[in-house]
Amino acid sequence: MQKKFFSPLFAILLVIFLFCGLAHALKEKKIVQLTTNSEEALEYYKKESNNLSKFLEETSHIDFNHPIFSEILAKVVAEGMTTEEKLEKLYYFTRDTIPFDPSTTGLTASGALKEMKAICYTKAMIYVSFCRRLGVPANVALEEFIIKASPKKVIGSHGIAKIFYNGKWIHIDTVSNKEAWSWWDKKNSHLLEPPVFSLEHNVLVDERFVSNLTLKDFETNDVPEYWIEELRELSSQEIIKK
Repeated sequence: MQKKFFSPLFAILLVIFLFCGLAHALKEKKIVQLTTNSEEALEYYKKESNNLSKFLEETSHIDFNHPIFSEILAKVVAEGMTTEEKLEKLYYFTRDTIPFDPSTTGLTASGALKEMKAICYTKAMIYVSFCRRLGVPANVALEEFIIKASPKKVIGSHGIAKIFYNGKWIHIDTVSNKEAWSWWDKKNSHLLEPPVFSLEHNVLVDERFVSNLTLKDFETNDVPEYWIEELRELSSQEIIKK
């Protein structure tokens, strides 16, 4: 695959876009801020697990009945695979096969999947769509952290997925491989050890690379409006460039 190069100005704008998600999140209604393994988190997930049906529904942006999902599923998973094997295959497909590319103009999971390029928001939307298509409750979520190697120690805001499996919620980073990590920490991206898929615990970049990790969940079963606003902004910039 031919690598695309972006102007330094565009790269700076992308970093600002990704790390300013926190400011937008503070304006978004119905966000539940959770620290991992806190009593508040355990109580919240217990309550949420009693209403799983909404996390299986198709929505305006989690549009898993679009034909593109049938097309990709036929190529990526085999009929004889277990659900666990399908979830793993689709995780690595979403993270590693779909390039992290801010030139995406997709505003829905199907739109990004057809383009075969995505940022953290749309990768999370794609994986959540795959999961719901398989009958596994899933939703988008957010993680915030500080990259330890970064000299500025800025809190970054990062779209992820979460799935409900074996009686518990598992948060899953569908973006962070070495290529994507180079957008945030180019100097040290080669040192990153990408998360390994698991259905036993959260699949996130670990504390060797980040600190101050906080998880945030959305009460909506669709995509938070500020995600869509930011995706529209990126899309409009691409249209102007063309």
